[in-house]
Amino acid sequence: MANGICVFAENYDGKLEPVVAELVRAAHCIKETTGEKIQAAVLAEDCKALVAQLEQLGFDEIYAVETDKNCLFQDDAVSRAMAEMLKRMDPSSVLIPATPTGRSVFSRVAARLGCGMTADCTELAVDTREDGTFFIKQNKPSFGENVFVTIVTKEGVYPQMMTVRPGVYTPCEAQEGRRADVTYYKDITLPESGIQVMSSAPAMNDTDSILAAEVVVVGGRGAESEENFTLLKAFAEKLEAAIGGTRPLADTGFIPFEHQIGQTGFTIRPKVCISLGVSGAIQHTEGIKDTKLFVAINQDESAPIFNTADYGMACDMKDVLEAYLKL
Repeated sequence: MANGICVFAENYDGKLEPVVAELVRAAHCIKETTGEKIQAAVLAEDCKALVAQLEQLGFDEIYAVETDKNCLFQDDAVSRAMAEMLKRMDPSSVLIPATPTGRSVFSRVAARLGCGMTADCTELAVDTREDGTFFIKQNKPSFGENVFVTIVTKEGVYPQMMTVRPGVYTPCEAQEGRRADVTYYKDITLPESGIQVMSSAPAMNDTDSILAAEVVVVGGRGAESEENFTLLKAFAEKLEAAIGGTRPLADTGFIPFEHQIGQTGFTIRPKVCISLGVSGAIQHTEGIKDTKLFVAINQDESAPIFNTADYGMACDMKDVLEAYLKL
């Protein structure tokens, strides 16, 4: 019977993606109920350094395939090798980073295994069937990101496969001295890919900067004008803060989607978050609920954002920013 909580160890240039540590936390939350072992599935040209990093994160078991060449962007080939790995591992669930690579590789894997996949989960919860077996409730925004739905994999279909958005879970901290049972599948090789990489360059977005920022300035509809957003940017620069926003700011192009905060964007955990012109809809506040110090400025004194804030100012954000920038 399928058993084990598998995490796809996405990696680039010999380093694990930060979201892998977050998925370990999610796996531990599942393990508290199911008691299953937490497994890593890693595929790379040089696995030894990656295996050492995975051991420090506290995996119980690590399964690795070492390739004879760089497999970056070879998603068709990687998916075939990964599908074979999962057939042998036989986990009950697979947690995947909701990244371009995770979506591309595992949509193919799901098709090969005939198990389906839930994309962009923001919360995972374990429940029990009448026969005592466990299943995962996969919660995510849906229908144009206007509603929040719960998806359950059909009974008897394994593995339960889901991608999880970065920033949703607090990362597990690496600790030296941890050890795991490591298995190398030496007979699984990377097949020939139909994709030829002509060249590659680093991405131009800075999603990682907002997820790691200690201070974040978040704009809402109140910042949805050239004048107010210019003030917001100057304010953030003076504080050396990252800039985030609600969906209206992303929809109108003031911020990239990668900086949208909330259920339909990213979850952030800064030391300080300053909200400017944000009403406080639950879809947004879910993305900032773990902020250590939250300050809200909104001219509507009855705005829901004040129910979440540690400190609030019921006034025009423009007046506050102009006064501060003169200091």
